[in-house]
Amino acid sequence: MAEDTNFFVRYAEEIGAQIHVAAPARVVSVYGTTSADVQTLYKTEEDDGHFIQAVPILKHVGLVSEGDVVYVSFADRPLDHMNGNKSFVPEFSGRHRVIDGVIIGVFPS
Repeated sequence: MAEDTNFFVRYAEEIGAQIHVAAPARVVSVYGTTSADVQTLYKTEEDDGHFIQAVPILKHVGLVSEGDVVYVSFADRPLDHMNGNKSFVPEFSGRHRVIDGVIIGVFPS
């Protein structure tokens, strides 16, 4: 493959690596029934995955315990300004940020 083609292939792979859609994660700490700290199970070049604090747990998920493997979905737009059921403007331009993860399920053990 020509060197210029390799550049574009690597560039596309780098961009793709920055788009977070969903990932399995291990629960590190639980805060009641509303949120948990998690460590994603996908390794990165730098570490053993992303550590994400205070990830909201959706109501339908049920009981989440330390050590559980959960599935985390990352919002299309930032959730920083979400307030109940009111419409809001996502004031930040980031998309699919790991800090906008939400626990949507627990894998069977």
